[in-house]
Amino acid sequence: MRKRFTTLTALHAATDQMILTAHRGASDGLPDNTMIAFETAVRAGADLIEFDLRSSREGVPVVLHDATLDRTTDGHGEPELLPLAELKKLNASYWVGGRRLETPYLPDLRLPTFEEVLAAFHDRVMMNIQIYARTDAVLAEICRLFRQYDMYDRGYLSINSREQFETVRRIDSEIEICFLPGWEPRSQPESLKLCRELGCRFVQPIREFLAAETVPLCRELGLRENVFYSDDPAEALQLHAAGVRGLLTNRITVLKDTFPEE
Repeated sequence: MRKRFTTLTALHAATDQMILTAHRGASDGLPDNTMIAFETAVRAGADLIEFDLRSSREGVPVVLHDATLDRTTDGHGEPELLPLAELKKLNASYWVGGRRLETPYLPDLRLPTFEEVLAAFHDRVMMNIQIYARTDAVLAEICRLFRQYDMYDRGYLSINSREQFETVRRIDSEIEICFLPGWEPRSQPESLKLCRELGCRFVQPIREFLAAETVPLCRELGLRENVFYSDDPAEALQLHAAGVRGLLTNRITVLKDTFPEE
């Protein structure tokens, strides 16, 4: 059986454990960023679930990856232009397995709010929370909910803006942050050293840009790498053999059987 950890500190220290993060939940066979995708990932044994936060017009954090509603729902345009009541009328199951469906996958699957995800899973799984907030007010609300559900050492915010990074630090310096300094640079020594200087414990290098020094430097700096991403068991095993000890995957139900024991 895979070891199950309940805190980021314990997971960070378990350097032999392959950290498996369910990217947007079990998103390969289910609508991504939905409660059913998260529930399936948790039951499969994911160490973390990853999801994305935007907001409604009132500033309520909602779980959505794209800048618009068009791909995954029967709505259109930016979620920030609609009140939560209107967003909650939309069906969020129009995209499964990499393609847009003509009819919804499930008849009554709605966009979750951040609070709904926290209420259901805060004590069941750790979280990698990708931030796409447009205002400081939304950031503040995200931090408030993070604090309300006591997610300290249970989750971290993934932020690609240095300005938003500093804003979160001002709002609540105890919230853990994974800084994402650009797509390609994330795997490079300069960015890894910056993340360490900023106090990060987890980093998210990109698979295609992994360099020979990426993983050894993570070990030297005391960082835990969660590589984005791998859905192929053979590839995942190759990465493991190369020293990688953390992966995001859309196929959590498959990869958890690739690393059944640590």
